[in-house]
Amino acid sequence: MSTTARPNAKRLEEHAKYLEKLNDREQRWAGYQPWLKSLGYEMRPRYQPGWSASWLTSGIGVLESEDGLLPNIHGKIMDATRVRDGRVVAMKLLPTGRHELSIWKYLSSSALSSDPRNHSVPLLDVHPLPDTDDEVLAIMPLLIYFDDPPFETLGEIMLCVHTYLEGLAFLHEHNVAHLDICAANVLQEPSVDLYPKGFHPARPSYYVSKPGSPKIITGPPYQSRTIAPVKYYFIDFGESIKYDSIEDRQLIFSTVGHDLDVPEFTSGAFIRGVDPFRLDVRAMGDMLKAELHEKYLGLDMLKPLIDAMRRDEPERRPTASEALEMMKNIISNESSDSLATFARPSDNVLLTFLTKQYRRHRWKAQLLGRPPIYPEIPGLELPTPKPLNLISRALTHLRLLTS
Repeated sequence: MSTTARPNAKRLEEHAKYLEKLNDREQRWAGYQPWLKSLGYEMRPRYQPGWSASWLTSGIGVLESEDGLLPNIHGKIMDATRVRDGRVVAMKLLPTGRHELSIWKYLSSSALSSDPRNHSVPLLDVHPLPDTDDEVLAIMPLLIYFDDPPFETLGEIMLCVHTYLEGLAFLHEHNVAHLDICAANVLQEPSVDLYPKGFHPARPSYYVSKPGSPKIITGPPYQSRTIAPVKYYFIDFGESIKYDSIEDRQLIFSTVGHDLDVPEFTSGAFIRGVDPFRLDVRAMGDMLKAELHEKYLGLDMLKPLIDAMRRDEPERRPTASEALEMMKNIISNESSDSLATFARPSDNVLLTFLTKQYRRHRWKAQLLGRPPIYPEIPGLELPTPKPLNLISRALTHLRLLTS
């Protein structure tokens, strides 16, 4: 046992030593701190002038120290707090020599951002950098992975799929092909109630017990999406293409994006040209299959849709709008009771804990009178749950108190 403990202790010591200094990418961000402060953005303690590692004096281990957490997006994204309203935002270094910024600005324009079908992440602000013209600083909401925390009900999964298909249909309607749809680029903005005690912006699996605390704690308490709705977004338009009109759409002649295991690429068909919009549909189908259908049980109703989106022949795939209509029909054919059932993960590791969480959140949703899909989808009428009578409300309250 001692021979195992010594190497582990040594590795921990080396890790702590490494974290005592900012790496090159962090140093760049720390150098921007005075400028960012003048713009109204406050960085975390690690990036403040004169920072020294808190674990050297606090008595708290490095693995439990807030300032021991690093940003994990290759140094191109950093979090900060917007001083005027306390909102935590993400700051992204964006190349000026590419079309990403122009497409993002287009999707965030007042005309498009007011459309509820637009699920492209909002561009909150853009700032020229003080030391280079090669990049700009783009400000956007702080987002997390779309499946964190785990989905609890079938209705929550249905709403998520509908939202992303609606967002994809919107992009295509406006002649924008995303071309990099994958789990890393379909994220969510949690409401403040989803994680009642908050989460760490660099690692959502941690939180601090109170603002300013140097200690992080694992496993932030969370509510269900039915109780605390989230916003789902597409991000990263670095590979995207915008055409002026349907008539101006063209085939592409190279591989693109994360999802390279598609027939157009593996067969070499891209040499003859690939329809970027049909490619988006395939990538979305692949993502839904890998991240939802294979990770949760009881989603067989989605299989015909996913199979259609993943057809090897691009011309046989539905358009994004057709896939959205298929999804609406799937939801319409489900009962309210079915949509409110537990979304059981295929991995049983946390099943007992997740089942208990589902029960508690289900009782709370019943007390709130929440429908199984919330917020409700415009144009889709589902039976609303009957309000609990006084006795049922009292019993449900008692269950919550004693569970």
